Formats: sequence, C-alpha cells, structure tokens
Amino acid sequence: MSKNPPSSNSPLTSLQAPWDHNKNAIWLASTVRLLRNIEKFKFPHKLEVEKKNHILQLTSKSALQAPGLVKPYVLKAEEMTPSQKEFLIEHFLLSEGLQEASSGSAFLLDETGETIISFNVKEHLQIQCTDCKQDLEQCWMRASAIETTLSGGSNFAFNERFGFLTADPLHAGTALIVSAYLHLPALIHHHTLTDHLEKEKLEGIQMLGLQGSPDELVGDILMVQNGYTLGVNEESILSTIRASVLRLVVAEKDARSEIKARENPRFKDQISRSIGLLKHSYQLQAAEALGALSFLKLGIELGWIKGISLEEVNTLYFNSRRSHLTYLLQEESPSEEIATKRAEYLRNKTQKIAFAV
Repeated sequence: MSKNPPSSNSPLTSLQAPWDHNKNAIWLASTVRLLRNIEKFKFPHKLEVEKKNHILQLTSKSALQAPGLVKPYVLKAEEMTPSQKEFLIEHFLLSEGLQEASSGSAFLLDETGETIISFNVKEHLQIQCTDCKQDLEQCWMRASAIETTLSGGSNFAFNERFGFLTADPLHAGTALIVSAYLHLPALIHHHTLTDHLEKEKLEGIQMLGLQGSPDELVGDILMVQNGYTLGVNEESILSTIRASVLRLVVAEKDARSEIKARENPRFKDQISRSIGLLKHSYQLQAAEALGALSFLKLGIELGWIKGISLEEVNTLYFNSRRSHLTYLLQEESPSEEIATKRAEYLRNKTQKIAFAV
C-alpha cells in the first residue's frame, strides 16, 4: 500500500529529461558547475539563517531574469521533502548531498531540466548546467551568462592571487568544475580501464563513479572531472576534459569492436544473463539494475539485442533510481518495497527484448 504519494502537481514532475534524446552510446551527459560566493559574507556553513535569507533575496530575483531559462522558479529547501531533494540529486547528477539544506537555502529550476542554481548549500551560489550534446563549450557559455547576470547585483568574493574564493579551498581559482559521464563497460569488464586511467591522471583528471568513489563504478559509468581549478583558465579546463573524454571514447569503441569481432562468449553470456535478470526478477536493487542495463546498452551497440532502442535504455537508466521511480509511479513506497517496484517496472519495459545472436 502506498504512503503519501507524490503530488502530480509537484513542480519537479514538469522537468524535462535532457538525456531522453541522447543517442550517444558512450558519452551520456556532461555538467558544468560554477561556484561563487558573495563578498563580505561568511560561507554558508557559518552563516546565520537571517543572513542566508538576505543573500537569497539579494540573488534569486536576479537569477530569475537570467538568459536561457524557461519558466524559472525557486523552491525553498525548508519546504521540500527528502524525496524531492533526492530527486534533484539524481536528475542533476549532483555529487554532494542536499538533505542538510534547510532554512535560507533554495534551488532555482526551469522547465528545460538543464539548469539548477543552488543558494546557500555549500557555497552562496552554485550554477550548474547539463549538456547531452557533447558541447562543453556551449554548456559553459550558458552557465557563464547566468553568472554575468548574477554579478550585476552582487560582488563575488575574489582574490588577485587565489581567484574566486570557495568554501573548499581546492575549488578556488576559476571555481569551475566540469564533469563528463561515460559508459565504459567494454574497458571495465575487459580489465583494461586501469591502464587508461593512469595516463589520464597525468593530465590532472579525476576519475570517479556515480557515487563519488573511484572504486565503485555503478552501471559501468565513469565520471571524468577536472582535478584542478587554481592556476588554470576555463578554456584549458574544457579542452583538457574534452581531450580526455575523446581518448576514452576511442578506447571504448576499439574494445567493443574487438569483443564483437571475436564474438566474445563471456560478454554474450553476461548480456544474456542481464536480459534474464531484467525480464524475470521479482526484486532488483538499484546497483544490480543499473549493472544489467549497462550490459543491455552494450548488447544493443554490438547488434546482439533487438526489441529496444538505445534512447529507451538511457531513459531506464535514470528512471530506475529510487526517487525518479517514486515520482514516475506516483506512489511513495517503503524502502523495503522499492526493489520490488523497480523489478516490476523493468519487467514491463523489457518484455519485448530478445537476444539476436
């Protein structure tokens, strides 16, 4: 029996899903984040609620006028449920938790589902834009245009030596964090990814999983992120990330070609087992569901699976996570029941899938 079903009128349900039309089999999405703080104010974790509200009032009005936003609106953190905050984390691929965001914190969203501005969470302002067209430069320009609008009404904390000042000193400088999300099952399960990662580390690149750990690549997704923001300019960060991503994409394509040419029986077995898991499981945890969907995506690319498109699997990737599934089904299930709901959802979506080899 469902408890407190999410309202169909929730503003979160109107967010478009940028990844729904992404046809790229490897480069799933990218995000560009700009961290900014207002000068003469302490960082949010040391700021009184009254001053947080002052900053929110000072900045949110300008943010609503920022270019490129479609029907923007602001949600106050104290008026949001934990499930809504989790939805934002999932939708925008946020690495930091939002559950501690309370009075004086807020989030600006718009209907495109591509932009989120966080107020008084870890920084006074965090502007993040999502891209699913492999156009990092355009994504950065969108975030930069929003920043320009916000800077018109507030002076940002800036030091001639250290650049933009941030709550985490490691992010000072440009305070620009660029992340690219890659689906690399061939490299991961061929056990050749480590060699490539060692080379990328020399370029100042961080490699992490969806949960923020380099040792846990849920769904075979690797997040490629710049490791430095100080002493490098924005153009350099963008070009370094792009170069790293393209090298990994080429390596993944080569690995997939080798698997297909040899008709690798181990991969055929894993793909076949994944189909069975998705079509017949009674319960599925998020990690095992994403793992099975990963092999499903790989099978489509190798021409070994029929009955489902790449775009449909990309959508299943996002909708299988707890909060998205809750909103999709319009019912709040106890945590012990969500695995059953997830399995039921995926069974219904994968019944037409067949192994084509």
